[in-house]
Amino acid sequence: MTGQSGTIPLRWCAALVLLAAVPLFWPVVPPLTDLPGHMSRYMVQMDGGRSADLAQWYSFRWGLLPNLGADLLAWVFEPIVGLRLAVKAIAILIVMLQVAGYLWLSRAAHGRVAVTALFAVPLALGNPFQFGFLNFTLGMALVTLALAWWISPSMADNPRRRWLVFCLVACVIWVCHLAAWATLCVLVGCCELAGRFERSGRLLPALCGGFLASTCLLVPQLASMAWPNPAGHLPNENWFRLGLKIYHFANVLADRWDAWDYLCAAGLLALIVAVWRSPRFALHKGLALGTIVLLVVFMVMPGTIYGSAYADMRLTPMIYALALICARPLDLGACRQRMLVVAGIAFVALRLVGNTVSMAAWDEQISKEQAVVEHVPRGSQLLTFIALPCVNFIRQQARVRDVHVASYAMMRRHAFANDQWAMPGGQLMSIDNPAAGPFIDAQTGALVGESCQGFNQLLTAIDRVPDGIPRLWVVWHVPELPLAGWRPVARSGDSVLYLRQMP
Repeated sequence: MTGQSGTIPLRWCAALVLLAAVPLFWPVVPPLTDLPGHMSRYMVQMDGGRSADLAQWYSFRWGLLPNLGADLLAWVFEPIVGLRLAVKAIAILIVMLQVAGYLWLSRAAHGRVAVTALFAVPLALGNPFQFGFLNFTLGMALVTLALAWWISPSMADNPRRRWLVFCLVACVIWVCHLAAWATLCVLVGCCELAGRFERSGRLLPALCGGFLASTCLLVPQLASMAWPNPAGHLPNENWFRLGLKIYHFANVLADRWDAWDYLCAAGLLALIVAVWRSPRFALHKGLALGTIVLLVVFMVMPGTIYGSAYADMRLTPMIYALALICARPLDLGACRQRMLVVAGIAFVALRLVGNTVSMAAWDEQISKEQAVVEHVPRGSQLLTFIALPCVNFIRQQARVRDVHVASYAMMRRHAFANDQWAMPGGQLMSIDNPAAGPFIDAQTGALVGESCQGFNQLLTAIDRVPDGIPRLWVVWHVPELPLAGWRPVARSGDSVLYLRQMP
């Protein structure tokens, strides 16, 4: 599969791009944590107020936000193929673009696709993608492609053309996701600084020249100042929580089996340390500097930015990928080269097989849980709760993929779903349902369903459900408990639909 000095032939790169998307082929809807919430928002977006059931609670108004990548793709694809197929196509496209970006970045940096890039392929299905952060992961896939284009000889040899082209490229990535655009700025800046310093040996001219060359990337942020933006935003939280950062860094490949995922992450980390220290490998200085700077940013940034959770965790696949891609083998010798190639092929194959099995299992579970939706009257006032065990929510990804299952009731029955995001300045859809009381958005649905520290969070919340809500949908990830004042009317798997008992 490889040529001289651990090079992946280009004819194999297309196969890798396609193979990386195989885990997504079987599920009807990719079982990514936040994906149902995005789908129901797209439905409101495309409905345009025509459904009275939806319009009584949700409204959508287009505006310019740096968080619209997948929303715009859904707007294009949904009228052609329908919502479910459109979202599945978007998820597959993100993975394929990300893998293509990894491989092209290696070729742009080294003149060939180095075998080290092979180990980065499973990172396209890493933790941020498994969480269903579609706009962010789409943006980061485009960042990888854009960075490869920026450092490619065809662009580097014509800086004026590159400056003009990247005014548009930066705008596209900014619209996809603000954090992706910021990552592009950081990485381009690192590549420019490292390259100019290597040529001149003078830091200040390298800094000034690199900044001037990169000013095209600032165009979208400057242009956005002329656009009326929604007032207010949520706070930044979770500063300097070292334990969480270590957990996120180790959890970069999180899927279903914790031990397997940690082992794979540890293997990648060991490989990175080995190739960075070995004289048999050379590092692309710009990408190596970008890796270090992104790692520092990851360590100092808050975990939640403007109400957007896991902001720091989202950088981990890019950090790992850059650390791998920046290295190229020099002269490994035939034996070491074969060992590295076999290890890379085995790693990719095992991860993709595991992802495929996991996706199919999640899809079966969620399909079974949402079967109770057929018993929900159309346009119903409904609250949905996910009953979780007494474990930190961040550590429950291997157990829970259905925290946005409420959106299936919204999509299939136009019922109210308390799993949408209420983020001033971050979303174009607004929610208004006074009958739901405090149970209005995604902060209210996933609750601990067993006694922790002397009280049961779920039972306490259900006692506070307003009288205007006649139905509850509870997915039990803990032993089912009786709910005073509520009568089960439908079951499927761990999913139970309840009707309020009249006094």
